[in-house]
Amino acid sequence: MDDRALLELIYRSRPETVAALATTAHTDTGEVADAVARLARAGAISVRDDTIAYATPALWTADVVQQEVRALQQAASEAASRIETLVAELPALLRHWAVGEASGDLVPIFVRHGPQAAEDLWYDIARDESDTAWAVLPDLGRYLQSDPARAGRFAEVFAGLRSVRALVPRSLAEDTRLVAIAARYAAVGVEFRLLDDLPSWFWIDGEVLALPIDWGEGWPTSVVGVRSAALAELGRSLFRELWRRGEPIGGVEQPWVPLLALMRQGVTLDAASRRLGINPRTGRRRVAAAMEQYGVSTLFALGVAWAADGTPTER
Repeated sequence: MDDRALLELIYRSRPETVAALATTAHTDTGEVADAVARLARAGAISVRDDTIAYATPALWTADVVQQEVRALQQAASEAASRIETLVAELPALLRHWAVGEASGDLVPIFVRHGPQAAEDLWYDIARDESDTAWAVLPDLGRYLQSDPARAGRFAEVFAGLRSVRALVPRSLAEDTRLVAIAARYAAVGVEFRLLDDLPSWFWIDGEVLALPIDWGEGWPTSVVGVRSAALAELGRSLFRELWRRGEPIGGVEQPWVPLLALMRQGVTLDAASRRLGINPRTGRRRVAAAMEQYGVSTLFALGVAWAADGTPTER
């Protein structure tokens, strides 16, 4: 009898001891004891002094999943630290590379200088790159000095993109002027999350990764952009981990988050909608909006994308 069949027998017969289980299973006590030990290590049951205790499958499965999620998050955090080290070293390496750059190089590098270098780089080489734009913005003081007309043009461009995200410091919430600016961008679909200790300014748009010449600057006046799918994905990986740690401004969350949180626990979409006090049709519309946001077409793919994205409720 394999372990799964033995677990099913345990659920049906509820034996109190390993010996009783062996009798019920018509199996050698030693073999049953070994199987029980494996099931206990997996978290399905517990055993002490030959006595078996059980939890419902829903509870122990949830516990095991939580442990795995924590392990994945720890691994992701460690990977993000390694990625940040690589990204931090990249500008210096690119400067040296640019010295010997030939016209036939396959990785184009762009450099901009000046007080508006960060914005100019995006406008010059990336604004038509893709329908997503993700940025880490540790220093927001520059936005208080921006020309309102220029800021308006940015807002118009962002309104046509599928996913625009910005990670900003928590201090934003303490300045009503910055909150008003964030609200203006949020009105055209820009998502914000707050996070302390942002490592540096950088952004990713399509295959373009933009970095400060000196990693760690909050608002650089010398920036380098590199068009490379591999390096852009490197930047996205770091951004995703930082985004997972952040929290929405004012704790506001997307309307589909409570639905997905319940569905992750095994609740159906219609039942989750009713539990939240909304019509199932509204619930389906919200999930459809989430699928559009994440660019997926199935609930399974949505669950994977949402879990990878991370939510404040997961921390």
